[in-house]
Amino acid sequence: MRIRVTTRADLYEQRKREHIDRGYRIEDERPSPVNGFSSFIAVRELSVSDRFADAVVAALNSYHAARGDW
Repeated sequence: MRIRVTTRADLYEQRKREHIDRGYRIEDERPSPVNGFSSFIAVRELSVSDRFADAVVAALNSYHAARGDW
């Protein structure tokens, strides 16, 4: 999963640290503020169990959608 995090320049390091603590890898850092905001991309690889759970949810949703049970 990749997300772009845009934050006020004065909170940039704090937000980056929070994402690192949650297991994200930081890419494409843009610490120089533009209009008062800085950004970075936080990347976290999904574990096998997360991908399996997503596949089960997708399968259940398509099964019920086809039957019109939802």
